[in-house]
Amino acid sequence: RDSELVKLTRVEFDRLVQSKPVIMNELNRLLVHRLQQVATQSQGKLEPKTIALIPATSTSNVKLAQEKLTAALQADGVDFATISHKDGMKSLDRLSALETSCDLVLFQGKSGETAWNAKCARQADRILVIANASDRPHSELSIEILRKRAVHQLVDLILLQPDGITLPGKTTSWLDTFPVNRHFHIRNQPADWQHLARILTGRGLGVVFSGGGARAYAHIGALRAIAEMGLTIDFIGGTSMGAIVAACHARGWSYEEIYQRVHYSFVTSNPLSDYTLPLMSLVRGHKVERLLFENFGEANIADLWTPFFCASSNLTNGLVHIHKTDKLWKALRASIALPGILPPVPTKHGILVDGGVLDNMPIDVMRGLHRGPVIAVDVAREQNMGTKWLERENARPWYQKAISPPIIAILMRSGTVNGEALSRKQAGRADLIIEPPLGNIEIRQWKCFEETIEIGYNETMTQLKENKSLFGL
Repeated sequence: RDSELVKLTRVEFDRLVQSKPVIMNELNRLLVHRLQQVATQSQGKLEPKTIALIPATSTSNVKLAQEKLTAALQADGVDFATISHKDGMKSLDRLSALETSCDLVLFQGKSGETAWNAKCARQADRILVIANASDRPHSELSIEILRKRAVHQLVDLILLQPDGITLPGKTTSWLDTFPVNRHFHIRNQPADWQHLARILTGRGLGVVFSGGGARAYAHIGALRAIAEMGLTIDFIGGTSMGAIVAACHARGWSYEEIYQRVHYSFVTSNPLSDYTLPLMSLVRGHKVERLLFENFGEANIADLWTPFFCASSNLTNGLVHIHKTDKLWKALRASIALPGILPPVPTKHGILVDGGVLDNMPIDVMRGLHRGPVIAVDVAREQNMGTKWLERENARPWYQKAISPPIIAILMRSGTVNGEALSRKQAGRADLIIEPPLGNIEIRQWKCFEETIEIGYNETMTQLKENKSLFGL
C-alpha cells in the first residue's frame, strides 16, 4: 500500500509514550491484532478488508458490477464503504478509519483513469478485474501491477456472462491475458452475485470428494443433502470417482440429471468391461473415454460455472497434478486412471494416473483456493477386502479362488492406499469430515447405486444438522 514511514529514536519514542500513554495501549492492541491475523492466516481465514474493482477494458462496466455486488453484500448484512474516482484523495486519507469502522472498503476503478486504477490497486487487499466475457480478451491495464499482486494471491478475474448461455467459453484466452489467481463467471442474476459476496467475505463453501470407486456414489447423496440444507457450494473438487461427481455439479447439472447420467454411465453401461491383453492395463479404457466425452464434451475446466479442480498423480515427477484449465473429460480420464486397471494418460506434464495414488482427498488444494468453510466427504475409509482366503491355506484351490478377492479389487485397493494415508493427515484441515458408513460396499460394486447414494445422503444430513453453526445455519 501507499504508506508514510516515520522514524523515531528510542529516546524520542520513550518521551512520546510518557506524554501520551494511550499510544502504547494502541500499539499493544495493534500488535495483538496482527498476531491474531497471522494465526488465522495459517488456517486460511485471513479476510481482505479493501477490495478494488478495476476495468479490464474500456467497455468493462465497473459501476454496474459494483452496484450488483454491493446489493448482495447489503442483503447479507455486510457493512461496507465505497470510494470512487469522484471522491478523490480525501477518501484515501481516511482509509484507515473506514477499515476500522466497516467490514469492507470497495474502491471503484474507472476506464481510462490509469493513475486512479493503479492507486486503487495499491491500496487493495484483493483486486477484482472486471471484464465482459463477450469482449475479445485483451488488456488495457498495467499488467505489471497485477503480476506483482498475483504473487500474493490477490487478483481475481470477474467475467460478466450474458444470461441464457449453457456454458461459458474462451475463458483460457482471458486467463492467458491476465495474471490472476482465480476467476469467476458471473451472470446478471442475484444468485451469482451472492456467490461472489460469500467468497469475498470468507463465507464461501468448499466441498471435496474423495475417490472410492462405486462407493463414490455416496457423493451424489451428499450433494442432495447439502442442497436441502440450504447451502450453496462455491468451490468443488475431488479425486477419481469423486472428481467425476464434483464435475457434474460444477457443470451446473441438477441432482436429478447427475443421478441419471451417473447411473447410465456406470450402472447401465459398465465402462470397465472392455478388457484387453494386460500389457499396460486390464481394460482398454475406450468405453470410459467415450462416456466421459459424451457427458462433458469439449468443455474446459476453466469454463465451469462453479470453480472446480481434480487431482491426478504424475508418475514422471512423483507429484500430485492439479487440473484447473484442461479439457474436462481428459482431466477426469487421468484422475480415474487406476494403475493396472486403466491405461495411464500421457500429457505434456508427464504420465498421469489416478489421483488417489498420491492424494485421495486434496483438502489442501481447496484451502489454497478460498478462505471459507470446507466440507470433505471421505468414502474410502474402512474398505473390507475380506480375509477368509488367508485363513484357508490348506483349502482346495477351487475354494480359495471362490473366496479370495479378484485381481481388479486388489489393484483398485492397492492403488489408493498411499493416497488415503495422506488424506487422513489432511483431514484436520477440513471444517467437517463426513464418512458415510458404507460397510461392506466394495469399490467395484457398480450395481449398488441407490443404496450407496442413500447412505451418503443420510450421513451428510446428520452431520450438517449436528454442525449447523459451522455454516451459519
